[in-house]
Amino acid sequence: MTNSFDFDQADILFTDVDDTLTTDGQLLPETYLALCRLAAAGIRVIPVTGGCAGWCDQIIRTWPVTAVIGEGGAFYAERSAPQTVCWHYWNDAASHKRDQQTILAAIAELKLDFEPKLASDQAFRYVDVAVDYNQQQSLTSEQVAALHDALVDLGFSVRQSSIHLNVWLGDFDKSTMAVRVGRELLGLDLPELQQRAVFIGDAPNDESMFRRFPLSIGVANIHKHLSAMSHRPAAIVSQRSGMGFAEMAENWLRQRAESDLPQTETRPAQCQTQ
Repeated sequence: MTNSFDFDQADILFTDVDDTLTTDGQLLPETYLALCRLAAAGIRVIPVTGGCAGWCDQIIRTWPVTAVIGEGGAFYAERSAPQTVCWHYWNDAASHKRDQQTILAAIAELKLDFEPKLASDQAFRYVDVAVDYNQQQSLTSEQVAALHDALVDLGFSVRQSSIHLNVWLGDFDKSTMAVRVGRELLGLDLPELQQRAVFIGDAPNDESMFRRFPLSIGVANIHKHLSAMSHRPAAIVSQRSGMGFAEMAENWLRQRAESDLPQTETRPAQCQTQ
């Protein structure tokens, strides 16, 4: 990304987590400092991840973020009080749990020449099912494609992150829940949200966000995926993963130092408890 990327009047950041904020599975101090600096400058940060509900609970409780969207858009979580987390599901918790059991049963019955392994955090997921292909086990690209196609043929939604295949039933994805967060939590309609929100990501499961948000950025490790992507970021930083995030933040804050944008009041939405 060059210094010519115009953050304009943006004061909201949607950010992927795995391999965008994290670097080789770790959250570097430089990256966390960049996150804190953005929040201190009045930029509302909202992670948008395929990560599990357990991870999202930790993020919303301990990071300087406004909300967190998890499991590929299945829900968002916010703090309704200092120690109280409020969960907002795409549909409702009970129907999502039934769908999750359907997916788990279908994966167990797949007839492939290898055995798919669930992600180690599956027990902490409320809605989707994550199959590990690049975290604790390593599948070939051919195996990933075969698994993806078999699950799509069964009628499931499937997205590939940098480490998992995320599988769910429903018409949600990262971008549809980001739009809902804009409306319900930030009080913004889609055109205003698109003018004020930046998205940064790294993988094919971020395509819906790249398509929806014109102010979109990729960290450098996205280059290996670009040939297979229909929707690409408007700009790409020079560094990979968390250091690329820090590079983006430095450029944004440098531009923002020239003008102070007022913060927008959020409005409460009804939540479900878990």
